[in-house]
Amino acid sequence: MSNRAKNQNGEVETRSPRSLLKRAFGSSGSSGKHSITNLSIYAFGLSGIWTGVGGGILPFKVLEALDAGRVEILGYSLDKNGALGIISLVGLGVAAAAQLGAGALSDRDSRLGSRLPYILFGGVGLALTTVLFGMATSFVMLLLAIGAMQMFGNTGQGPANALIVDHVPAQERGQAAGVLNLWRLIGAGSLTVIVLQFMARYDAVESPEWLWYSIALMIVALMTSVIWTVVATKPAGGLFFPALRSSSKWHKQRAKAAPSTPASPKAPISRSYLAFLVALGFSTAAMSSMQIYALFFLQDVVGLDNPADGADKLVVVIVLAAGLTVLPAGYLADRVGRTNMFIVAGATGIVSSLLLLFVSSIGPVLAVGVVVGIAVGLFMTLTWAVANSLVSHTSVARELGYTSLATLGGAGVARFAGIGIDELNSVSGNLGYKALLIAVAIAFAVAAIILARITSTSDSFEVSSELEPATTIPASD
Repeated sequence: MSNRAKNQNGEVETRSPRSLLKRAFGSSGSSGKHSITNLSIYAFGLSGIWTGVGGGILPFKVLEALDAGRVEILGYSLDKNGALGIISLVGLGVAAAAQLGAGALSDRDSRLGSRLPYILFGGVGLALTTVLFGMATSFVMLLLAIGAMQMFGNTGQGPANALIVDHVPAQERGQAAGVLNLWRLIGAGSLTVIVLQFMARYDAVESPEWLWYSIALMIVALMTSVIWTVVATKPAGGLFFPALRSSSKWHKQRAKAAPSTPASPKAPISRSYLAFLVALGFSTAAMSSMQIYALFFLQDVVGLDNPADGADKLVVVIVLAAGLTVLPAGYLADRVGRTNMFIVAGATGIVSSLLLLFVSSIGPVLAVGVVVGIAVGLFMTLTWAVANSLVSHTSVARELGYTSLATLGGAGVARFAGIGIDELNSVSGNLGYKALLIAVAIAFAVAAIILARITSTSDSFEVSSELEPATTIPASD
């Protein structure tokens, strides 16, 4: 897939890296007034609040809930890891349902700006339920609070997923995915590091204010980024809501741009997209496993007395490496094709996980963390670019919502892997961690092979389609 755009006369023109960077952060000359940053910056606050809560606050709240009383499910008494895993899995299940439902509803609304009320409503609801989460003191209250947070957050996330397809030409979506994931990483990395520093000073009795400092920070970041996207992408002459009438001009141009797309939003998804979802599940399982068990890996394998400090450094290294990777990955995906990039991504993921088999101190771990970050950045950007190219134009948000199911499956497998790790570690010291890293390498390989095969066909199709006359579609949120 080449990095070319079509001008108004249907001629193919080459875009320089400088013009692509301007498209990412400045106004667009090819598809309306919206820069890719305007379409993507909502992800800064959303990813920041999920990682800040999940990695920085929820573990503390789980410990407090267990101190308040015993937690049993089906007669089995949960410890801290089991309780954390159950809350996370229930939350991911709610997230998948909310994202699919809200996405499908926004697809059915043909008015300009139809995505925006969902994004705003979801952001406000997530902010309010995050405050309720801070007040939760029992396991049941935590479960309900996380479920409510996932419901509201993904009510906005589902429609927001479609913004890139709505606004960005197909030949620029690799770069758009890079910008989107850059904001995700900046939000997740910066807010999580700050929240971890705040929570290191937290005590439920003596210093409870640090919890509320963390929550206030995340809510401010969330609402700032959500309002930015809503205001920047609102229809001309409107506020935060779509026009009262649908645009017949929009319908005609949309149909002309995608004449082969079925009109029904309930059309079945393609085999290529099903294969993509399977691959996404494998890559999510690989990346989630490395994230979830990093703290215990540093404690048991590396032998750190204070693994939290090592984990904090590792987060910074991985986020920086991934952040420096996502924009070049998007550019190269549009320039040299996604197939070649998936081969690089798979190889990087395999090498990074296997190198961790041989580390025994924090220095080498941080060095390997750079490679891990590159792999994460590549997979994040490339998978989202592929997803945007495989969905149908009339069911964008609904079909992108299926990625939440793949994420749920991959993350669920990663969390249940903890049982196997403990069992194998009891057989031989750190055998469970070694098995995990080998499994992660295999998962990266499977994901890369499937995705490279999918894109080897779609890249050829998109190159040939570039010779067709261009149709400029007005922005539809």
